Amino acid sequence: MTPPEEITGDCGVTPPGLRDESSVDDRGGPSAIGIEGVRYERLTPHVDHRGSLREVVNFEQSFWSSPVVYSYCFTIKPGRIKGWGMHKRQEDRYFICSGDVRVALFDGRVTSRSHERLSEFYFTGASPGLLLIPPGVWHATQNWGRREAVLMNFPTRPYDRKDPDKYRIDPHAREIPFDWTLADG
Repeated sequence: MTPPEEITGDCGVTPPGLRDESSVDDRGGPSAIGIEGVRYERLTPHVDHRGSLREVVNFEQSFWSSPVVYSYCFTIKPGRIKGWGMHKRQEDRYFICSGDVRVALFDGRVTSRSHERLSEFYFTGASPGLLLIPPGVWHATQNWGRREAVLMNFPTRPYDRKDPDKYRIDPHAREIPFDWTLADG
């Protein structure tokens, strides 16, 4: 956010408070603010009197440039957090099927331009989307809703039971400087 004293306007008034940073890209779509390699795509539901349809995997989209080789579905109970988790060899590609979730990211890649940067993404039934998480980026998902959240992951590598590519940090250990409380309580 921009401090108020740095704001100048056509009307010559300095408004109180802080100015919002841009949250959309130059096409009006949501921006993946902050972390190098993260991809964030909103999905448009097609609704009629019978219900709705939402396209998730479309290989014509650049989001799916790596093949789908494995997929799984997981849930998060209300008020719970899954994470922090990180992979060294795979990208995670999340689709939030239902529920109200916040996905927090922390760039642990020493060679990245966004090293140690935090970013967060909110999803609801009204704002579904896809989130691509590169290797080396820590991620945790919080269900801030009142019902169980359902997510799908389409990682770029199948799960290796003999050599799992999974690293974990307790979300409350404070090793990653993220505040899990929601701003409005």
